[in-house]
Amino acid sequence: MDEEKKSLLKTLGMVSTMGISFAVAIVIGGFIGLKLDAWLGTNHWFFFIFLFFGIVAGFRNMFILARKEMGSGGPDETKRG
Repeated sequence: MDEEKKSLLKTLGMVSTMGISFAVAIVIGGFIGLKLDAWLGTNHWFFFIFLFFGIVAGFRNMFILARKEMGSGGPDETKRG
């Protein structure tokens, strides 16, 4: 396989990983919110709160993956873990 195809596959893999991690973070946040609302009998308050947290976590995951792929982590990359 030539280098151009390898580069294309690597890029497609990175983009799909970013999309999946974003979607999973939102789904997990919404699910936790729904379960808390059902358990506590609240009227969708926790759903919206945890959905917001899921969206924030999804964007954070995308940022971390993009920074890792671009190689601009710097010397403190190991400290953030």
